[in-house]
Amino acid sequence: MRFGRLAFALVLASTQPVLAQTVPGQPAQAPVQDPAQRFQAYVTSEAYKSTLGQLAIMGETTSAPECKEHKPQERASLTIYGAPLFQTGMHPVAGLWVDRIKMDRCGAVSFQNIILQAQKDGTPPRAALLMPGTTMTNPPMQNLIMKDVLAGLEKKKKCADQSQIVPVSTKMEKESKPMKLDGKGMIAEGVWKESWTFKACGKTVTATIDLAADGKGGLTHKVKM
Repeated sequence: MRFGRLAFALVLASTQPVLAQTVPGQPAQAPVQDPAQRFQAYVTSEAYKSTLGQLAIMGETTSAPECKEHKPQERASLTIYGAPLFQTGMHPVAGLWVDRIKMDRCGAVSFQNIILQAQKDGTPPRAALLMPGTTMTNPPMQNLIMKDVLAGLEKKKKCADQSQIVPVSTKMEKESKPMKLDGKGMIAEGVWKESWTFKACGKTVTATIDLAADGKGGLTHKVKM
């Protein structure tokens, strides 16, 4: 199973700093200093987008191997969990964020979610694939939910071999209490259901996840399958 295990070194194959802007016939401009502007330039650089596209294709190939042509379309969202900070190098030295990439899965719309962790030494960020789809859960909550999903697959579906469990997609099914975010962008209120679909030991299995904000910045959950 790829979840929580498939990690990559994010290599931005650019030989020039992504923040150095040049105009033909004019001297190079100084790098943008504002952290927000630097991060915006970083995540919109061609090197970054190309690398994220490659990772998203790898995720799609795992989630839907029956499709032989996966195409990245555009960024669907970018969620920042830790403020990106830069020093003098190309890459951030602090920051944690999730990039959601909209994909063309042989004519169907799908999404791949990639978490990126900046490195203190200024080397390229570490990147890993999260659950695919449009889940509203954050990475730590996904880990908690997956523990219950794996237990349910083993007990109810007789599938205990994690190498045979592949996440296919996630999506919100019903919002019974509207979500409200706090000042930090965390879910402060809300009750909803999500469906998480897997290929488990050769069979397609969908788990229903009941989720609710606990009022303390976290979520409670219950898995049904």
